[in-house]
Amino acid sequence: MSYLETKYKDHLYLVFRVGMGALFFMFGVQKLFGLWGMPGGAAAFGTLVWFAGAAELLIGMAVALGIFTRLASLFGVVEMAVAYVLGHAMVAGWNPAVNMGTPALLFLLAFLVTLAYGAGKASLERKVMGKEMF
Repeated sequence: MSYLETKYKDHLYLVFRVGMGALFFMFGVQKLFGLWGMPGGAAAFGTLVWFAGAAELLIGMAVALGIFTRLASLFGVVEMAVAYVLGHAMVAGWNPAVNMGTPALLFLLAFLVTLAYGAGKASLERKVMGKEMF
């Protein structure tokens, strides 16, 4: 399988990790501040949607910056599994094409990748601490 490897794999993974973290961060901003077409505006403080938005903001920032990436990814996997079941499957059935749960499942899969690979070479955690802690 070495013919599929590229000398740019670390750079491509960096683009994937930062891009995925930034997109997840944006979902948190949307929920907390009611931006970008959030139905019903900003989530009320202390509600389940508010806590999901706060988690998405923190997890997205950690993954994008490369700080405790594996730990943040673990929380991301759990959050997306819960989000899919509670917010999509229990509302409109298990088919993600019907219940609009495809983003939750895609983020779950992306968090599994970042959980396995960690922050990679270009991360703030590695720059400050010299190694990945988690």
